[in-house]
Amino acid sequence: MIRKIQHNAYGDPSVLEMVETDEPTPGEGEVRVSVKAVSLNPVDLKTFEGYKPLRIAETSNRLRHPSWWFGRGPARFPKGVGRDFSGVIDALGPGVNNIAVGDAVLGTLRSAPGSGVTEGSLAEKLVTSAQNIVAKPENLNFEVAAALGVAGETACGAFRAIDLKPEDVLVISAASGGVGAVAVQLAVHRGATVIGIASEKNAEFVRSLGAIPVAYGDGLKERILKAAPTPVTKILDCYNGDYIPLGAELGLKKDAMGTLIPTPKAMIKGAQFTGARHAQPGDLKEVADLVASGDIDVTLAHVYPFKLTSIRDGYKELGTGHVRGKLVVTIP
Repeated sequence: MIRKIQHNAYGDPSVLEMVETDEPTPGEGEVRVSVKAVSLNPVDLKTFEGYKPLRIAETSNRLRHPSWWFGRGPARFPKGVGRDFSGVIDALGPGVNNIAVGDAVLGTLRSAPGSGVTEGSLAEKLVTSAQNIVAKPENLNFEVAAALGVAGETACGAFRAIDLKPEDVLVISAASGGVGAVAVQLAVHRGATVIGIASEKNAEFVRSLGAIPVAYGDGLKERILKAAPTPVTKILDCYNGDYIPLGAELGLKKDAMGTLIPTPKAMIKGAQFTGARHAQPGDLKEVADLVASGDIDVTLAHVYPFKLTSIRDGYKELGTGHVRGKLVVTIP
């Protein structure tokens, strides 16, 4: 038997519960991972809260797949929680030849937008496709390795969607957050000039990432125009989609604006709903190698034990929107 976190209804973190279930068995092309650490992401929170744009995305997916309404698609409930993970391979399914039991890995679970994850990574053991994992660099601990999946693939996918170039001047909102901080450093590593929107208290942190910090609030457009060495050419909204109208005010065309949250304001302006959905094989390995080499630094804001109350507290902290870096849960 193993323990895992799941939810049977939409709501705040109090809907999360810890249950015991049978150990999963890997199928064709799958591996089983004994999980060492899991990071918490805003997408987890929005999914189990039933965030309306994501539920609309789920309904859209079901309309495109009529068989899902008859039990042949992903179940609505119960659903697991969590996407990122790191751990050690402890079983292989048929057809897996390039990985061995005992290998240390990191990865992230995938699903259709809005549908959440059936099993979730907040579990003592999980089964996933061998394509969803990469080898963990030796000099990365499991906690940092677990924090890379969603952030790394989201940044890589978003930059692919908006076609980031070395000559770009890129604005990133929520630049001090778990995804934003990785995105800032990756963009700087690729040669772009980055203006990072964050609170005044996080200005020095954002500057340490290589960005030009700008405080959010009234007068933001004027502060960006003053800070930008040349005209802004791209924007990536890692907060809530409401920064996309700012991009339009800065004169950006729709293909130069990306958002991680498909809000009505963002969609009206024609911004691209992007992130991990535009990631490609190799993106996670690229980010893991950059972290291992010291080119990208990952800040762990808080590390929680694998206890229900602690996990609920972690998501409550994440929900404040003021976390600097990543929140991680360790599993003994």
